Amino acid sequence: MGREFKELRRCGRQTVKKHYGLLLILCVLAVMIGTEFSGAALFQHVVTARAEGASSPTESEQLLKDGRLRGPGSEVFRTIAGGDILGGIELSNELEEEYESSGGNVLGHTDGVLASVVDSVTSGHLYIRIIQAILTITKSPKLSVFIFAALGFLVYALTFALIQEPYAVIMRRMFLEARTYESVPFHHAFHLKHAGRWARASMTMLLTDLLLLMWSLTIAGGFIKRYSYFLVPYISAENPDIRPLEAINLSRRMMDGHKWEAFKLEMTFFGWFLLGVLTMGILHVFYYIPYKIATLSEYYAELRGEALTLKTEGAEMLDDHCLFAPADPERLEEAYRDIELEKKFLASQEIRLTGKRKFFAENLGIWTGSLYGKQQYQEFQNRSFALNGAVNAIEGRAYPDRLDPRLRNQALVSRIQIDFLRCYTIPNLFLMFFMFAFIGWAWEVIVALIQTGTFVNRGSLYGPWVPIYGAGGALILIVVCKLRTRPVLEFFSIMVVCGVVEYLTSYVMEKLYDMRWWDYSGYFLNLNGRICAEGLFAFAALGCMLVYFLGPQLDNMLMRANQKKLVAITVILLAFFSCDVVYSQIHPHTGTGITDMGQITPPQQVCQTDGILSQRQGPPART
Repeated sequence: MGREFKELRRCGRQTVKKHYGLLLILCVLAVMIGTEFSGAALFQHVVTARAEGASSPTESEQLLKDGRLRGPGSEVFRTIAGGDILGGIELSNELEEEYESSGGNVLGHTDGVLASVVDSVTSGHLYIRIIQAILTITKSPKLSVFIFAALGFLVYALTFALIQEPYAVIMRRMFLEARTYESVPFHHAFHLKHAGRWARASMTMLLTDLLLLMWSLTIAGGFIKRYSYFLVPYISAENPDIRPLEAINLSRRMMDGHKWEAFKLEMTFFGWFLLGVLTMGILHVFYYIPYKIATLSEYYAELRGEALTLKTEGAEMLDDHCLFAPADPERLEEAYRDIELEKKFLASQEIRLTGKRKFFAENLGIWTGSLYGKQQYQEFQNRSFALNGAVNAIEGRAYPDRLDPRLRNQALVSRIQIDFLRCYTIPNLFLMFFMFAFIGWAWEVIVALIQTGTFVNRGSLYGPWVPIYGAGGALILIVVCKLRTRPVLEFFSIMVVCGVVEYLTSYVMEKLYDMRWWDYSGYFLNLNGRICAEGLFAFAALGCMLVYFLGPQLDNMLMRANQKKLVAITVILLAFFSCDVVYSQIHPHTGTGITDMGQITPPQQVCQTDGILSQRQGPPART
């Protein structure tokens, strides 16, 4: 290898420093969907190790190496799927007691959605709730067990194959771009989709995992073959056209003579790994994961260059050279020769707004003119944004899409459709407010139903809407609209907006009614119990989905509808909403499960087997 480990790690640190916000978001998403480096898995390992008698992170890691950690919640699933429903309930209750007695927590706290999910899966109570729901419908234990096992396998298989496996390839692609270019557009994360190779990348990773599983049954095969197939996700990221077996064989050839070297490179991160364990996974997400992947991306680039130099069999398939070095200016100029024409066209078609219309459109994303003018203005904005991306590519600051071996033969329109730069009409914003408020209400009701088994009309109003969700969604679309072309800033700005809205709403409502409708006091990084980091990260992720995907799709749908009817519907909804607000001021919507979720205790766990009804009391509710 040409470069020393120290140099590879230095380059990795530079990549992380240059693109920290983007890489952090990618790693947080990886942890959330469970692709790799899962913080929840680390937590589960530590909690299980405590149950096995380990008292320190070191002992926990030793148990992990010994293979004694298997995930207790999965044992509950296997017990139920094996036909022993009551046994699964008993095991789940035992695990819940162990979790409580060990002081189980996530990042130092026992409350919050993250803690609830980890607790539910770790103890197996999630599976108990599912089998109870199926039993209620089918009334047949045998049929219920069959449906439960089939659904579990189907959900896991689809999630694993279509989301987790391809995302490992997507991450490598983005990291490889980050090491080469100053600008990495977030829509490049959809490279597999644009290239039409999502399924092939999934099959490549699935076959790799299957072979590793088979090799793990041998004494040392699993360890050796892990490094033989070490480069598969990087190869698939560079060339998603490559067939699964070809990618695996190419990785094996490229790693020939480098397995021990790769192991030693990974061991240089062991200190960071231990620090991550001591911080219960916090350092893993915020530094260790991006730092390690960035360094391994440098390692792949090194081995790739060696394979091309030595003309390793199959190395000719590593054909995306622009992913590792900017193309020659002459080649870029040839590929983007129409850009000057596009510049002239947009200059001649520039739409100039004046007065209030300009202020609302440019600063708040609100359109106050004709619908035809709105369409023209949006098209101009999106084409201008695409033009800026092309200019960055020409100047070597961003990856040139037109030189991508998978995309260069496709029409530009079919590669990347940019339509998130838009203005929303006032009626559409009001309708979206009610949509988001209803979705928030439905979400709160479902969560309460799952946690307590009781229907609760959540929210401060009596109607099927929670205004904070509607207001938050609408504000996200308009307050930070000027940052839409900078996804990282958009993400953190949405966090700020949601935090301010949630904090002020909680403060004002408490002052008016002398009570709270939510309290995050037990959550990780909370502020006076009104907001917490966990919730803000979730709101920011959902907010970005709203800005870049859901909002434009809803706007397109509403624009195709009859505008007069939409205005009438908006007026009717506003009338009902106003009446609800006035009535709630006189008769506040309070009570069990509304202003104090802790007043409701979980339902009894009910299971029917062979016609015999068995009831077992679940664990007490946390307050």
